Amino acid sequence: MARERTGLAWQRSALSFGTLAGVALAAAAHRNAPGLVILAAALAGVAAAVWRHGRREYARRAVAAQQRAIALLTLATALTALGVAAAILASL
Repeated sequence: MARERTGLAWQRSALSFGTLAGVALAAAAHRNAPGLVILAAALAGVAAAVWRHGRREYARRAVAAQQRAIALLTLATALTALGVAAAILASL
């Protein structure tokens, strides 16, 4: 069960980044903000990387501590928050 929960958690994280990429792309289209296209592309790349990592972890037999992957996911989340905050401040 732990392996399935781990795989699902990585898929949820990838889906979250993918959703943010879609929102950023929609905002770029409606506000004529080409900078958001770059942010959307970066978020889509993060979503793909997280999804791939989750699939790779699910394929393993045993669940192991993933401190480096968690640290990178935390960094990606913090950078996303900063990017969104900068985009909001730039549109004011």
